[in-house]
Amino acid sequence: MNTVLRLACLILCLIASPLASLRAAEAEPAAAPTADSEYTLTVIPFYGAEKIWALYTPFIDFLKQSTGKPWSLKLFSTHKAVIDGLCSDQVALALLGPVPMARVMEQCQAQPVAVALGKDGTPFYHSVIVSTDPAVSSLDRLRAKRIGFFKGSTAAHILPRAMLRQSGLNTADFIPVFYEGQDQIVNALLTRQVVAAGLKETLFAKFKNDGLRALAISEPVPNFAFAAAPNARPETKKLFADTLLRLKPTANTSDQQQMAAWDDEIKNGFTPPTDTFRAAVRDLLALTNEIMRED
Repeated sequence: MNTVLRLACLILCLIASPLASLRAAEAEPAAAPTADSEYTLTVIPFYGAEKIWALYTPFIDFLKQSTGKPWSLKLFSTHKAVIDGLCSDQVALALLGPVPMARVMEQCQAQPVAVALGKDGTPFYHSVIVSTDPAVSSLDRLRAKRIGFFKGSTAAHILPRAMLRQSGLNTADFIPVFYEGQDQIVNALLTRQVVAAGLKETLFAKFKNDGLRALAISEPVPNFAFAAAPNARPETKKLFADTLLRLKPTANTSDQQQMAAWDDEIKNGFTPPTDTFRAAVRDLLALTNEIMRED
Protein backbone atom coordinates (compact mmCIF):
# COMPACT_ATOMS: atom_id res chain seq x y z
CA MET A 1 0.00 0.00 0.00
CA ASN A 2 2.84 2.40 0.90
CA THR A 3 4.40 1.71 -2.49
CA VAL A 4 1.14 2.63 -4.25
CA LEU A 5 0.88 5.89 -2.28
CA ARG A 6 4.47 6.82 -3.04
CA LEU A 7 3.89 6.16 -6.74
CA ALA A 8 0.71 8.29 -6.73
CA CYS A 9 2.56 11.19 -5.06
CA LEU A 10 5.35 10.95 -7.60
CA ILE A 11 2.89 11.13 -10.50
CA LEU A 12 1.12 14.14 -8.96
CA CYS A 13 4.43 15.95 -8.48
CA LEU A 14 5.45 15.31 -12.08
CA ILE A 15 2.14 16.73 -13.32
CA ALA A 16 2.10 19.72 -10.98
CA SER A 17 5.68 20.84 -11.63
CA PRO A 18 5.34 21.75 -15.35
CA LEU A 19 1.94 23.34 -14.73
CA ALA A 20 3.41 25.57 -12.04
CA SER A 21 6.30 26.48 -14.34
CA LEU A 22 3.87 27.31 -17.15
CA ARG A 23 1.80 29.56 -14.86
CA ALA A 24 4.96 31.31 -13.69
CA ALA A 25 6.09 31.87 -17.26
CA GLU A 26 2.69 33.27 -18.23
CA ALA A 27 2.81 35.68 -15.30
CA GLU A 28 6.25 37.05 -16.16
CA PRO A 29 6.31 40.48 -17.82
CA ALA A 30 7.84 40.95 -21.27
CA ALA A 31 11.61 40.64 -21.18
CA ALA A 32 13.60 43.86 -21.04
CA PRO A 33 16.17 44.51 -23.75
CA THR A 34 19.44 42.68 -23.21
CA ALA A 35 22.82 44.36 -23.09
CA ASP A 36 23.40 43.11 -26.63
CA SER A 37 20.21 44.67 -28.01
CA GLU A 38 20.01 47.98 -26.13
CA TYR A 39 22.17 49.83 -28.67
CA THR A 40 21.34 47.71 -31.71
CA LEU A 41 19.30 49.01 -34.62
CA THR A 42 18.07 47.58 -37.88
CA VAL A 43 16.96 48.87 -41.27
CA ILE A 44 14.04 47.61 -43.31
CA PRO A 45 15.54 45.64 -46.25
CA PHE A 46 14.71 47.95 -49.14
CA TYR A 47 18.13 47.03 -50.61
CA GLY A 48 20.22 43.90 -50.33
CA ALA A 49 22.10 43.32 -47.08
CA GLU A 50 25.54 44.17 -48.48
CA LYS A 51 24.36 47.53 -49.76
CA ILE A 52 22.60 48.42 -46.50
CA TRP A 53 25.77 47.55 -44.55
CA ALA A 54 27.74 49.93 -46.76
CA LEU A 55 25.16 52.73 -46.56
CA TYR A 56 24.50 52.58 -42.80
CA THR A 57 27.96 51.87 -41.38
CA PRO A 58 28.82 55.62 -41.45
CA PHE A 59 25.61 56.31 -39.52
CA ILE A 60 26.48 53.70 -36.88
CA ASP A 61 29.98 55.18 -36.59
CA PHE A 62 28.42 58.62 -36.03
CA LEU A 63 26.18 57.28 -33.25
CA LYS A 64 29.13 55.66 -31.51
CA GLN A 65 31.20 58.84 -31.66
CA SER A 66 28.36 61.17 -30.67
CA THR A 67 26.92 59.17 -27.79
CA GLY A 68 29.85 57.10 -26.54
CA LYS A 69 27.62 54.00 -26.68
CA PRO A 70 28.35 50.67 -28.45
CA TRP A 71 25.83 50.98 -31.30
CA SER A 72 25.67 48.14 -33.81
CA LEU A 73 23.68 47.18 -36.90
CA LYS A 74 21.68 43.96 -37.14
CA LEU A 75 19.99 43.08 -40.43
CA PHE A 76 17.01 40.85 -41.17
CA SER A 77 16.17 39.35 -44.56
CA THR A 78 12.45 40.19 -44.75
CA HIS A 79 10.00 42.89 -43.72
CA LYS A 80 8.25 40.43 -41.40
CA ALA A 81 11.52 39.47 -39.71
CA VAL A 82 12.29 43.15 -39.04
CA ILE A 83 8.84 43.73 -37.55
CA ASP A 84 9.07 40.59 -35.38
CA GLY A 85 12.65 41.46 -34.38
CA LEU A 86 11.67 44.92 -33.17
CA CYS A 87 8.54 43.71 -31.40
CA SER A 88 10.50 40.99 -29.58
CA ASP A 89 13.22 43.46 -28.51
CA GLN A 90 15.95 41.77 -30.54
CA VAL A 91 16.85 45.34 -31.54
CA ALA A 92 16.14 48.64 -29.84
CA LEU A 93 15.37 50.71 -32.92
CA ALA A 94 14.42 50.18 -36.55
CA LEU A 95 14.34 52.42 -39.61
CA LEU A 96 10.99 51.64 -41.22
CA GLY A 97 8.89 52.74 -44.14
CA PRO A 98 5.38 53.98 -43.30
CA VAL A 99 3.61 50.63 -43.71
CA PRO A 100 6.03 48.61 -41.55
CA MET A 101 5.80 51.50 -39.07
CA ALA A 102 2.03 51.10 -38.92
CA ARG A 103 2.43 47.35 -38.49
CA VAL A 104 4.74 47.63 -35.46
CA MET A 105 2.44 50.26 -33.96
CA GLU A 106 -0.43 47.79 -34.36
CA GLN A 107 1.43 44.59 -33.45
CA CYS A 108 3.32 45.66 -30.34
CA GLN A 109 2.59 49.35 -29.71
CA ALA A 110 6.08 50.37 -30.86
CA GLN A 111 6.23 54.10 -31.52
CA PRO A 112 8.18 56.39 -33.89
CA VAL A 113 10.86 58.53 -32.25
CA ALA A 114 12.33 60.46 -35.21
CA VAL A 115 10.97 60.99 -38.72
CA ALA A 116 13.40 61.48 -41.62
CA LEU A 117 13.06 64.64 -43.69
CA GLY A 118 13.17 64.64 -47.46
CA LYS A 119 15.37 66.85 -49.59
CA ASP A 120 12.55 69.43 -49.59
CA GLY A 121 12.62 69.58 -45.78
CA THR A 122 9.27 67.84 -45.29
CA PRO A 123 8.60 64.40 -43.70
CA PHE A 124 6.97 63.08 -46.89
CA TYR A 125 8.01 61.33 -50.08
CA HIS A 126 6.56 60.11 -53.38
CA SER A 127 6.59 56.87 -55.30
CA VAL A 128 7.30 57.09 -59.02
CA ILE A 129 6.33 54.63 -61.76
CA VAL A 130 9.16 54.71 -64.28
CA SER A 131 9.98 53.13 -67.62
CA THR A 132 13.00 52.75 -69.89
CA ASP A 133 10.90 52.04 -72.98
CA PRO A 134 10.61 55.12 -75.24
CA ALA A 135 7.36 53.71 -76.64
CA VAL A 136 5.70 53.84 -73.22
CA SER A 137 4.57 57.38 -72.52
CA SER A 138 1.71 56.80 -70.06
CA LEU A 139 0.33 54.19 -67.70
CA ASP A 140 -2.29 52.97 -70.13
CA ARG A 141 0.55 51.86 -72.46
CA LEU A 142 1.59 49.29 -69.84
CA ARG A 143 -1.24 46.90 -70.65
CA ALA A 144 0.15 43.35 -71.11
CA LYS A 145 3.65 44.59 -70.18
CA ARG A 146 6.03 43.25 -67.51
CA ILE A 147 6.07 45.53 -64.44
CA GLY A 148 8.53 45.15 -61.57
CA PHE A 149 7.55 45.25 -57.89
CA PHE A 150 9.16 44.64 -54.49
CA LYS A 151 6.39 42.80 -52.65
CA GLY A 152 5.11 44.66 -49.61
CA SER A 153 7.22 47.77 -50.24
CA THR A 154 5.27 51.02 -49.94
CA ALA A 155 7.18 52.78 -52.74
CA ALA A 156 7.83 49.78 -54.97
CA HIS A 157 4.57 47.83 -54.65
CA ILE A 158 1.65 49.38 -52.77
CA LEU A 159 1.69 52.90 -54.23
CA PRO A 160 2.51 51.80 -57.81
CA ARG A 161 -0.33 49.26 -57.67
CA ALA A 162 -2.69 51.94 -56.39
CA MET A 163 -1.66 54.31 -59.21
CA LEU A 164 -2.10 51.57 -61.81
CA ARG A 165 -5.51 50.73 -60.40
CA GLN A 166 -6.55 54.38 -60.53
CA SER A 167 -5.55 54.43 -64.19
CA GLY A 168 -7.79 51.43 -64.90
CA LEU A 169 -5.14 48.69 -64.86
CA ASN A 170 -5.71 45.72 -62.56
CA THR A 171 -3.44 42.70 -62.04
CA ALA A 172 -5.02 40.83 -64.96
CA ASP A 173 -4.06 43.68 -67.30
CA PHE A 174 -0.25 43.44 -66.89
CA ILE A 175 2.43 40.93 -65.90
CA PRO A 176 3.71 41.53 -62.33
CA VAL A 177 7.31 40.50 -61.68
CA PHE A 178 8.47 40.52 -58.05
CA TYR A 179 12.02 41.20 -56.89
CA GLU A 180 13.81 41.12 -53.53
CA GLY A 181 14.74 44.81 -53.34
CA GLN A 182 14.62 48.12 -55.15
CA ASP A 183 18.24 47.75 -56.30
CA GLN A 184 17.19 44.57 -58.13
CA ILE A 185 14.27 46.46 -59.67
CA VAL A 186 16.62 49.13 -61.01
CA ASN A 187 18.84 46.42 -62.50
CA ALA A 188 15.78 44.80 -64.11
CA LEU A 189 14.76 48.15 -65.62
CA LEU A 190 18.22 48.92 -66.98
CA THR A 191 18.57 45.43 -68.48
CA ARG A 192 15.04 45.58 -69.94
CA GLN A 193 13.80 42.58 -67.97
CA VAL A 194 10.74 44.71 -67.18
CA VAL A 195 9.19 47.61 -69.05
CA ALA A 196 8.25 49.62 -65.96
CA ALA A 197 8.43 49.58 -62.17
CA GLY A 198 7.71 51.61 -59.07
CA LEU A 199 10.55 53.26 -57.12
CA LYS A 200 11.00 55.72 -54.31
CA GLU A 201 11.67 59.17 -55.77
CA THR A 202 15.16 59.40 -54.23
CA LEU A 203 16.21 56.24 -56.09
CA PHE A 204 14.62 57.45 -59.31
CA ALA A 205 16.64 60.68 -59.03
CA LYS A 206 19.88 58.67 -58.86
CA PHE A 207 19.17 56.87 -62.14
CA LYS A 208 17.25 59.55 -63.99
CA ASN A 209 20.17 60.08 -66.36
CA ASP A 210 20.35 56.37 -67.18
CA GLY A 211 17.21 56.40 -69.28
CA LEU A 212 14.52 56.18 -66.57
CA ARG A 213 11.46 58.32 -67.27
CA ALA A 214 8.61 59.08 -64.88
CA LEU A 215 5.17 57.96 -65.99
CA ALA A 216 3.27 58.82 -62.78
CA ILE A 217 4.00 60.24 -59.33
CA SER A 218 2.03 59.36 -56.21
CA GLU A 219 0.50 61.66 -53.66
CA PRO A 220 2.87 62.46 -50.76
CA VAL A 221 3.05 59.77 -48.08
CA PRO A 222 4.81 59.69 -44.67
CA ASN A 223 8.56 59.31 -44.88
CA PHE A 224 10.80 56.69 -43.30
CA ALA A 225 11.15 56.95 -39.53
CA PHE A 226 12.94 55.28 -36.64
CA ALA A 227 10.71 53.27 -34.30
CA ALA A 228 11.68 52.16 -30.81
CA ALA A 229 11.04 48.65 -29.53
CA PRO A 230 8.16 48.36 -27.02
CA ASN A 231 10.55 47.72 -24.11
CA ALA A 232 13.39 49.98 -25.19
CA ARG A 233 14.72 51.94 -22.22
CA PRO A 234 13.40 55.52 -22.09
CA GLU A 235 16.92 56.91 -21.66
CA THR A 236 18.11 55.02 -24.77
CA LYS A 237 15.20 56.32 -26.84
CA LYS A 238 15.78 59.89 -25.64
CA LEU A 239 19.52 59.72 -26.29
CA PHE A 240 18.94 58.41 -29.82
CA ALA A 241 16.18 60.88 -30.71
CA ASP A 242 17.97 63.90 -29.22
CA THR A 243 21.16 63.02 -31.13
CA LEU A 244 19.29 62.93 -34.44
CA LEU A 245 17.03 65.92 -33.85
CA ARG A 246 20.06 68.15 -33.16
CA LEU A 247 21.31 67.59 -36.70
CA LYS A 248 20.55 70.51 -39.05
CA PRO A 249 22.25 69.74 -42.39
CA THR A 250 20.53 72.57 -44.27
CA ALA A 251 21.67 75.20 -41.77
CA ASN A 252 24.90 73.75 -40.39
CA THR A 253 27.84 73.07 -42.72
CA SER A 254 29.46 70.73 -40.21
CA ASP A 255 26.31 68.59 -39.99
CA GLN A 256 25.99 68.60 -43.77
CA GLN A 257 29.55 67.32 -44.15
CA GLN A 258 29.00 64.73 -41.41
CA MET A 259 25.89 63.38 -43.16
CA ALA A 260 27.17 63.56 -46.74
CA ALA A 261 28.12 59.85 -46.79
CA TRP A 262 24.83 58.69 -45.26
CA ASP A 263 22.04 57.04 -47.19
CA ASP A 264 19.73 59.45 -48.98
CA GLU A 265 16.87 58.30 -46.75
CA ILE A 266 18.42 59.87 -43.63
CA LYS A 267 20.84 62.57 -44.81
CA ASN A 268 18.41 65.53 -44.74
CA GLY A 269 17.71 65.68 -41.01
CA PHE A 270 14.87 64.60 -38.75
CA THR A 271 11.74 65.89 -37.09
CA PRO A 272 9.70 64.61 -34.13
CA PRO A 273 6.69 62.41 -35.01
CA THR A 274 3.27 64.05 -34.80
CA ASP A 275 -0.26 62.73 -34.40
CA THR A 276 -0.80 63.60 -38.07
CA PHE A 277 2.14 61.38 -39.02
CA ARG A 278 0.79 58.47 -36.96
CA ALA A 279 -2.69 58.83 -38.48
CA ALA A 280 -1.24 58.94 -42.00
CA VAL A 281 0.72 55.70 -41.57
CA ARG A 282 -2.38 53.97 -40.23
CA ASP A 283 -4.38 55.12 -43.27
CA LEU A 284 -1.65 53.80 -45.57
CA LEU A 285 -1.77 50.43 -43.81
CA ALA A 286 -5.46 50.09 -44.72
CA LEU A 287 -4.60 50.61 -48.41
CA THR A 288 -1.73 48.13 -48.10
CA ASN A 289 -3.93 45.41 -46.65
CA GLU A 290 -6.36 45.90 -49.52
CA ILE A 291 -3.63 45.67 -52.18
CA MET A 292 -1.96 42.67 -50.54
CA ARG A 293 -5.26 40.76 -50.54
CA GLU A 294 -5.46 41.30 -54.30
CA ASP A 295 -1.82 40.33 -54.94
